[in-house]
Amino acid sequence: MIEGFEGINIAVNDPETFVLFYKDQLGVPLVFEGHGNYVGAKLAFSRNDPGIIVWDKASGDVAVHDLTEFVFRSADLDKTYETLKFNGVDIQPPFLADWGGKELRCADPEGNSILILEEAY
Repeated sequence: MIEGFEGINIAVNDPETFVLFYKDQLGVPLVFEGHGNYVGAKLAFSRNDPGIIVWDKASGDVAVHDLTEFVFRSADLDKTYETLKFNGVDIQPPFLADWGGKELRCADPEGNSILILEEAY
């Protein structure tokens, strides 16, 4: 039986740049460094939480699809915005979304969308 959700596999052109962006600029912990050159690396908030599992697109180890959107949450989106801006992330200020919660959007080095939510949906 299925017992839990491990994460999302993503194939990228430059695993090292991808991992370092999420780890160093967004602050997502790297819980598994992968099998060399960050291939098979897992970014998550704990080893047992679902995460982003990074693969090298050139290896053919993972199905390649279009761009992905990653959704994170934050208790204080204004503070998160200031931290990400300080970390060098190209980002616009948070805004109130149609559904009533605050959102913040940016993109990673591969062009994938990153959505950060402040309120529960």
